[in-house]
Amino acid sequence: MADEKQVETTTDVITEVVEKPASETVAVSKAEFDKMAAALKEANKEAAARRKRLDDLEAAEAKRKEDAMSESEKAAKRAAELEARLKAYERTDAQRKAAEKTGLPLTLAIRLMGETPEELEADAKALLETLPKPTKPTPGITPTNPSNASTQETDAQKKARLFGEAPNFWGG
Repeated sequence: MADEKQVETTTDVITEVVEKPASETVAVSKAEFDKMAAALKEANKEAAARRKRLDDLEAAEAKRKEDAMSESEKAAKRAAELEARLKAYERTDAQRKAAEKTGLPLTLAIRLMGETPEELEADAKALLETLPKPTKPTPGITPTNPSNASTQETDAQKKARLFGEAPNFWGG
């Protein structure tokens, strides 16, 4: 008998849901959606405020640590930063030199891997071999002189040459 009551209750719930008009369900859903959207906006504002507060606290902590450092610690930190920049410049210069030596375009020099000049040159040669080679040499025609003719001919001479007429050098 207990099983029969559960079945009856379940069917009652289903009939209640089915009997609601669609417009009423949509109105309830829209109201719930608006509530959730407003809550989400509020949570986003709160999160942004907390992120800003965290950034401010982190900046203050960094400043406090910097102020607590002694002069020798500040000098050591500055020296370490300058050494890192110098090493980066030296690496870039070595890459550029290896690219120039092997004929690799300088735009690809930064892609070279290796620590020593020999390793950089070997990588440059390997990279150069993978680049496509031009199949035909480019013609020596300039845009201002497409025919590359050493002499200029008149329109009449060109017409005569193209249509097979003998040129008349003494005619007017």
